[in-house]
Amino acid sequence: MQEIEEMSVGGSVRLKGPLKFGKLSVSGSLKLEGDARGDELHVSGSGSVSGSLKISELRVSGSMSIKGDLEGGDVSVSGSMAVGGELKGDEVEVSGSLKAERVIADEVTVSGSLRAEEVVANEVTIEKKSKVSAVVVAREVRVGKEAEVKKVIGEEVFIDKRADVNVVEGVRVRVENGADITEVRYVEEADIDERAEVGKLVKIEKLSRSVPSSE
Repeated sequence: MQEIEEMSVGGSVRLKGPLKFGKLSVSGSLKLEGDARGDELHVSGSGSVSGSLKISELRVSGSMSIKGDLEGGDVSVSGSMAVGGELKGDEVEVSGSLKAERVIADEVTVSGSLRAEEVVANEVTIEKKSKVSAVVVAREVRVGKEAEVKKVIGEEVFIDKRADVNVVEGVRVRVENGADITEVRYVEEADIDERAEVGKLVKIEKLSRSVPSSE
């Protein structure tokens, strides 16, 4: 295994994995062939990994592509990132755009766009005018003003003004005025503003999916 303690890439560099590194900063172009693991990776230029990446801290303000899985502690995407497989992280923040097969984390915050088959977390916050093309499964879900989400399943679900959600399923659901929801399914409580547009309201016995526990 090749090991690098610290490296700054300003031009164009190609590395062969498996690679272990301390800190990599990429303002130019980095191509990594194979798998890699490291402490910190900051990409303001462009980076690509043909295998999987395991990282403690990842910051992407440029563009990044990972063909395999990404396992990270703190993942922040203000540029664009595509993950061919699964993204597992502690805290995932997306202010740019992220595409992955599946996102699993403790906390997910989206103020840009996220596309995945599903997002599974303890807490998910989708901020104002953000777009999430995924099924969101979480203990707590907050959808901000004018945000767009495909489907939400959670214990505590809050949908803010003028948000657009296809299906909302929750134990306790609150919907503000002007929100547009095709169907609301609730277990215990549905507090829906009379000015919200809800196509169908259904009481259910339990959620169709189990959500992550708070432990």
